[in-house]
Amino acid sequence: MDSSPRVLPQSVQIAFFVMLAGAVVTLLSMAYSLTMLDEARSDALDASGGMLRGDSLDLLVYASVGGAVVSSLVTAGLWVWMALVCRAGKNWGRITGTVFFGLNALFYVFGTVMAFVTSTVGIALVFSTVTLAIGLAAVILLWNGRSGPYFAPRTPPGYQPYPGYPPITP
Repeated sequence: MDSSPRVLPQSVQIAFFVMLAGAVVTLLSMAYSLTMLDEARSDALDASGGMLRGDSLDLLVYASVGGAVVSSLVTAGLWVWMALVCRAGKNWGRITGTVFFGLNALFYVFGTVMAFVTSTVGIALVFSTVTLAIGLAAVILLWNGRSGPYFAPRTPPGYQPYPGYPPITP
C-alpha cells in the first residue's frame, strides 16, 4: 500500500467524460420520448382495441411517460454519480459501474429482441445502442492496465502498521 499522492490517469479522466456523455445521451433519449406523446397515445389506443378512450387513455399515456421520465432522470443521475466516484478512485464505484453495465447489456438484449419481435425498431434502439457503447467504453477504460493502480487501496498519511502484524506464530 502506498501513501503517495494519486495522479489521475488519462484513461480514468476519459472514462469520467465518457460516463458524463452517457448521462447526456440518457437525457436526450428522454427528451425525444417526450416528443412521441401522440404516437404513444395512438399505440395505446390500438393495443387496447379501442377500449381505452378519454381519461383512461390519458392516464395510461401520462403514467407511462412519467415513469419513463423518472427512470431517465435516475439513470442520468447514476451515470453522473458513477463518473464522480470513479474519478475519485473508489474501487467499489468501478465494480458497481461494471455491474450497472452488465444489467444494461441484459436489458439491451431483451429490448432489442422485443423491438424486432414487435416490429417497433426505431430511434429508441439507436439511443440504447449508443448508451451500451458508451458503457462498454467506460468499462474498458476503467479496467485497463493504466487505470488499475489508481483504484488500489491507499495507506492513510501518517499511518504506520504495527511492526509485528500479522503475528508470527512459532
